[in-house]
Amino acid sequence: MDNHIQILIQSYDGKTIVKSFDKTIKICEILKMLKCDIKKSYLTFNGRILNVNETLKKYCIENNDILFLNSRLRGGIFPLLIGAVVLIMTFMITFLILLEDLIVIFVKLIEIIPLIFNPKKFINDIIFGVTFGIKMIFSGMFSNANAATSIRNETAKEAQGEIPKVCVPPTLMNLIFLVVCPPLALFLERGLGGLFHVIVCAILTVKMYYFPGFIFAALHILC
Repeated sequence: MDNHIQILIQSYDGKTIVKSFDKTIKICEILKMLKCDIKKSYLTFNGRILNVNETLKKYCIENNDILFLNSRLRGGIFPLLIGAVVLIMTFMITFLILLEDLIVIFVKLIEIIPLIFNPKKFINDIIFGVTFGIKMIFSGMFSNANAATSIRNETAKEAQGEIPKVCVPPTLMNLIFLVVCPPLALFLERGLGGLFHVIVCAILTVKMYYFPGFIFAALHILC
């Protein structure tokens, strides 16, 4: 009776090995023929790990059956568990950082809500912002017309040794930007340090049809 059979060995690295063996050969001898370390490798058949001291015949392995060559994990399952814990901790830290940023934004929004939805204060702000804004626009236009006279007066005072104390109002260009695009005027006035106020102004201008955003920008630029 011929005990020689041909089996297929599927390696863990994707290679397929076809070899003929005697049914009486031991699993450890097959691993040696495949140049595998017995302590680091093992064979499986139908989901069972084959004992290195048993033979192919013991496991009823027939011609053209498939064996799987696997590599033992170094350190067992603990490295996988440690890696999973590290990934979970990294995710939790990232989530907490994001949550902190969301809480800060939410607190800022809560601080703005009373200003917007307090009817009495909101109406007073509208009246004050509109009247003061119109006044400052006309004042800026007239101040540009008198710029030459002001420069001559300041030059005369400096010649007499006097240092005038002046308050610099918004420029005509900034006032024009305030009317045309309130968020842009607020950005030009405050810069990156006032980015949060610019975002709020943009939301009020776009979502609430211009005037709330205009008033919000005027209160920060003209006051």
